[in-house]
Amino acid sequence: MAAAVTTPPGETTATKRTQGSPQAAGGLALPRRLIQPRKQVGDADGDVLNVTEAGAKETPRQVSGGPSGSTKTVACVQGSELELGRPAVVPGDGVAASNQNKDAATRLRESDPPIVVRDGSADHKAKGRAEEQRRHSTHAGAWKASPQSVSRSLLALKRKAAEDPKHRFRSLYRMIDLPMLHECFGQLRRAAAPGVDGLDVAAYAEQLDERLADLLARLKDQTYRARLVRRRYIPKPGGKQRPLGIPIVEDKLVQLAAAKILSAIYEADFVDESWGYRSGRAPRLATQHLQSALFHGRIGWIVEADIEGFFDHLDHDWLIRMLEQRVADRGFIRLVRKWLKAGILEEDGRVLHPTTGTPQGGIVSPVLANIYLHYVLDLWTLRSVRRTCGGQLVYLRYADDFVGGFEREDDARRYIEALRGRLAKFGLKLAEAKSGIVRFHRKDSGSGVFAFLGFDFYWAKTRREFRTVKRRTSKKKFRASLSALKEWLRDNRNRRLRWLGEGLAAKFQGHWNYYGVIGNSHSLQTYWLRAKRLVFKWLNRRSQRRSYNWTTFAQMWSALGLPLPRIVEPPLHHQPSLAL
Repeated sequence: MAAAVTTPPGETTATKRTQGSPQAAGGLALPRRLIQPRKQVGDADGDVLNVTEAGAKETPRQVSGGPSGSTKTVACVQGSELELGRPAVVPGDGVAASNQNKDAATRLRESDPPIVVRDGSADHKAKGRAEEQRRHSTHAGAWKASPQSVSRSLLALKRKAAEDPKHRFRSLYRMIDLPMLHECFGQLRRAAAPGVDGLDVAAYAEQLDERLADLLARLKDQTYRARLVRRRYIPKPGGKQRPLGIPIVEDKLVQLAAAKILSAIYEADFVDESWGYRSGRAPRLATQHLQSALFHGRIGWIVEADIEGFFDHLDHDWLIRMLEQRVADRGFIRLVRKWLKAGILEEDGRVLHPTTGTPQGGIVSPVLANIYLHYVLDLWTLRSVRRTCGGQLVYLRYADDFVGGFEREDDARRYIEALRGRLAKFGLKLAEAKSGIVRFHRKDSGSGVFAFLGFDFYWAKTRREFRTVKRRTSKKKFRASLSALKEWLRDNRNRRLRWLGEGLAAKFQGHWNYYGVIGNSHSLQTYWLRAKRLVFKWLNRRSQRRSYNWTTFAQMWSALGLPLPRIVEPPLHHQPSLAL
């Protein structure tokens, strides 16, 4: 039963954001959305979440329920829907509630995308297709279903979401069918650790057809239950540990299917300044666009910010309200709630039942985090904060790390003060140790340095003696990389040289692939030389006698054929219009 909720203090209905025209700086056109001038938008305080008063009237109606295509009576609240720019759902908007004997497909709203529906009556057809594809597979249980129908459904969702920003989607739950589950299984990482049931991907594949059929039956009957999430901790720089959640394989399958559906819908809503966990938006490319925007803008102050324990403190109720702005399927919402409420099995055997947060490491967690911060940070910054700024604004967020650039110091200080209250309103807290204000100006010789996504950003002169924004490997990440390499060499120094060479080649290539950015050659060369000394040190500790002197080591080092430091980043041939 849908419950009426009251308006949080200071919240008003979000209004449609207007686009500012490009500004010019130094004779160059500025990005339209990365660097924004002061604009007037409609709402009074920039808040993006609002509900109407309690006591709203509930009207039951028939909607599509689970994957089987059955209908269920649910309550639709009139006048109490969250408004984040979305209309309230009222009875009679295309759902034929009076005729319960119609086929499920005809009960979809006419404005819904043409989703391919696979209900229980078509199970024998699905089995026939499965048998046909199995005959052409190379080994049992490893075949993939044709992605044609799945991709068409997802493309239809994307198209409808882009065409109608106020549309609320139904019948999402029954999109999770056998072809989608098979496609998701083919995309699971084979080397992933098993969950609490001890089954990894390879073991699950041994009886894949039977397991998927059983999983789909439980989804149709709505008897599917999320299992405990196994928690493991990985070390972080500074002696801290990062908690990771490991769901079982079948939970990963359903989560991946749900993540595909949510991504297809919200990709049209996410702003260009949001980069985390989105297709085609790698973190290194995000830093390159930020560098270009800062160089071409008139930014003088940087607010670097991080959220303390974001994945542990995400508020479940707020998240569900945000999802309901686009999702009108109770079965799908209930599925998300099951994952949020799933217990966590600690390493010491304790079982925790969290009231906030989502397991970091869960497949659906990244898209849920993006949806949450889309309403909490992105729309608030680009609507309310941008409107009150006296100068230019640069904003970019990658997951829970974000940067705000301001032309004026007073705008920067107002932003970080308002930011604390904004986060507290949604159950979050600013990580003070990682947040602050930095002077950052091309004409200031005392311009500072700020870190973002593993790089230090700073103003410096080029070989042609003009000042530009440069990136280098951050000192923290540089030390962490060498420390990790040292630990790996110490633990594996007695392995065969060929094995060590292959491992070193992979580690070096991974380092060049991320940190090989334009202007960072000095950091790459320094890392290469220090890594070489570490290898020399630990290979000479394989026994009580030294294995190499520098002459013989140089010959061995050359024979390994390790990849040399190199810049792999191509230059930007245009200013970012925020494909950011």
